Amino acid sequence: MSGTAPGTLLIDCGRQQLRVIGALIIREMHTRFGRHRLGYVWLFFEPLLLGGMIAVIHGSSIGGENLRGTFEFFSIGYIMFFAFRGMVNRASGTIGANRGLLYHRQVTLPDLFYARHIIEAVACTGVLTIFTVAGIALGSDPPDSPAKMISALGLMVLLAQGVALTVGALTSEWEAIDRLIHAMSYLMLPFSGLFFMVDWLPDWMQQIVLWIPTVHIFELLRSGQFGDRVTPHYDLTYVAGWILVPHLLGLAGLRIVRNRIGLE
Repeated sequence: MSGTAPGTLLIDCGRQQLRVIGALIIREMHTRFGRHRLGYVWLFFEPLLLGGMIAVIHGSSIGGENLRGTFEFFSIGYIMFFAFRGMVNRASGTIGANRGLLYHRQVTLPDLFYARHIIEAVACTGVLTIFTVAGIALGSDPPDSPAKMISALGLMVLLAQGVALTVGALTSEWEAIDRLIHAMSYLMLPFSGLFFMVDWLPDWMQQIVLWIPTVHIFELLRSGQFGDRVTPHYDLTYVAGWILVPHLLGLAGLRIVRNRIGLE
């Protein structure tokens, strides 16, 4: 009796898919930043510049006497939102920009998205680390729980990925949705939880903003940053539901899109 164990086949398939995603990451980096290594600096410099400017503007306008005037409150918070907005806004062009790669059977539609999202996640993690160190250098206390901050970043990336998969599937059929997505990504900025904590709001407003999943993630982030100095309000089970449902819808939609493209 001969044959290959199912576990071995699964491991081989996993390794092959990781190689595919790795190749897609290299291709994406070359496409976005060119083949010169100096171009890769922009991957970190853009969020670093924007996050720093947001922190300086809002921190100076509010003052440094309270938590809302601290550098790390706005800088790290904005980096989280920057990653979310970037992943969702780029989703509409993912399939069109890589359509030719789909003639390779090893390349799947989700792989195209995963490669882009890994790049965004790495950049966000690097800049978040820089801002954390900069905050400490400016006299702030070290993070109370780095594990919570990393968990918040992971949840934000997963949430953005689920939404991006769904957006990618929808915009491949209806291109007009792309304009709506871009507008909504800017409109949600003041309601995302970036500029406030739930505990600062009136009770009636707290009940409203807690329907927004990003608010829970920002509350977890601030809990990891500031510890006992804040009173966080978050429900990770609720966030998990928001992550799971868009992933299921997005993956199902991409399967339909792949069949409609007719490459197989």
